[in-house]
Amino acid sequence: MNDHDKTYPKSLIATVAAGGGLLLAGAAFIGWIVQGPEMFLAMAENGLSWCF
Repeated sequence: MNDHDKTYPKSLIATVAAGGGLLLAGAAFIGWIVQGPEMFLAMAENGLSWCF
């Protein structure tokens, strides 16, 4: 019987983490492209557009 826990190579873990990070970054970028002008106008109306 095998008493050792199954271990994954560090490269696989790094690849999965990088892929997840890229998916999150891509989703944020697409959201900014779609909603960016509305967010900027809403902040400009409130005087907060200087943050950009």
